[in-house]
Amino acid sequence: MKIKMLPWQPLLKLSAAYLFLSVLLNFDYPASHLFSWRLLLPSADVWLLLVLMAMVAFLGKRTLFWTSLTLWVLFMSLRLFRIGDTVVPMYFHRQFNLYIDSAYIYDLYDLLKTSAHGGDFLKLSAVSLAVSLAALAASWYAWHTAAKAFTDRRIRNAFLIGSGLFLCVTVAWGLRAARPPAMMRLGQEILSIQDQLKQERTFRVRLEKTARERAIGPASLKGLEGADVLLFVVESYGRTVFIRPGYRPAMEAIITRFSRTLHQHGFEAVSDYLVSPTYGGSSWLAHDTLESGVRVENHLEDITLLHSSLPPMAAYLRRSGYRTVSVMPGSRFPFPEGAYFEYEQVYYARHFNYRGPTFGWAPMPDQYVLDWVRRREFTRRRQPLFVRYVLISTHASFNIQPPFIPNWDLIGDGSIYKMRPSINYPIYWPDLKNAGEAYLRSLDYEFETLGGYLARYVTTESLIIILGDHQPNLQLTEPGETWSVPVHVISNNPCLLEPFSKRGYTPGLIPDQPPPHAGMETFLPGFLQDFR
Repeated sequence: MKIKMLPWQPLLKLSAAYLFLSVLLNFDYPASHLFSWRLLLPSADVWLLLVLMAMVAFLGKRTLFWTSLTLWVLFMSLRLFRIGDTVVPMYFHRQFNLYIDSAYIYDLYDLLKTSAHGGDFLKLSAVSLAVSLAALAASWYAWHTAAKAFTDRRIRNAFLIGSGLFLCVTVAWGLRAARPPAMMRLGQEILSIQDQLKQERTFRVRLEKTARERAIGPASLKGLEGADVLLFVVESYGRTVFIRPGYRPAMEAIITRFSRTLHQHGFEAVSDYLVSPTYGGSSWLAHDTLESGVRVENHLEDITLLHSSLPPMAAYLRRSGYRTVSVMPGSRFPFPEGAYFEYEQVYYARHFNYRGPTFGWAPMPDQYVLDWVRRREFTRRRQPLFVRYVLISTHASFNIQPPFIPNWDLIGDGSIYKMRPSINYPIYWPDLKNAGEAYLRSLDYEFETLGGYLARYVTTESLIIILGDHQPNLQLTEPGETWSVPVHVISNNPCLLEPFSKRGYTPGLIPDQPPPHAGMETFLPGFLQDFR
């Protein structure tokens, strides 16, 4: 005689499935404490999805199967969404934006791949794949188990009645979930897409208006009197190095050595802070903002700018008789949209003929880049130069760094770096909390490189601008820090520094202006005004 299964057995399986799905959705990664009692908190998202499944169960097993499959896909989407909701605030000091940040998935993959030691990326990929497949399989089994339980009318009715009573008690007592349901955040993101597209149209109108206003402004930069303009954008060089007690002494020592080198070779400097449109990453937003004179805050605005008619910085210098050169050694992929910036010559990673090893994310060291461009452009110049360098040796994760080569004549095609050991630090994504020493060393390398280059090779009258693109990621700073970055203006002609001094820049290389600081978008309009 076949014994009918007691209701408590499928009910126990349903409870186990709910607990497992709640733990999986509550699991935050990355997190300072991966395992905590908070993982056991009931998930409102899973509960609501189970209520929907129980209601659909009245329609029959076939409908229930397809509903289970749909809810499983939705659940895994919520799991991924929650990772984004954790990672983006942790690293970039802002809220995750589904519509905009989804465009950066490949960039994240590329960053992890190029920043890893040796075979670490393959190990990480294998572990990630195994964990992902296990999560997919286990979560599907949990949803399938729940669906089987709901085929029992008694369990289905008891669950729905209990859910209704619990909801009434929750509303009556004003209880709230321990954390906002992921479905609520996901819904907000989806509903906000229309608003973001509207903001994009508003931004386009603002660009057109700014272009018309600039058309009647200064048309030349005669005030430069033909001096070379060298713009160095230093990756992840943020205000934190001057205000955080753990960084400031080391940074002051770095800047003091750099300052001594400059003074020995007839350079003077003034400094300030500018507010970057980004934090911890997305450097191109800073490049957009600096060179267009309009604050560009996200991927949509970036695309809109690159297809606009607003003249960029290089356009004005080119009209004034300058040869304009863009140096982007970190750009390893085609970038046709870069035509917006109107550089006469653009150098990407593939152009440098580098024969040495890579250093983490950076395909080559910045010292090699400066020397290669010098040999390519400065030794056969026929007109004043505007060169914009996007430096990359200070890029996260700071774990593999190049040595400085004191004798620049030995750099050649970069083969020398195969014979010089790299500087390595035990830093692994996604945890950069212990990367402070490595971060400071990368800046030490950068300023030693810049000091050696300026002292050795910049002999003609020049205006040199060095600024950070954004603060380092939030694990290297502190919550509440401003989005400000240092900007140093250096010249062997004191007259070229006067306009910046009048705008509030202070003498020397350590800016001390308290916030609020001007936005990075103010630099170009001021530059055009001061040197017209």
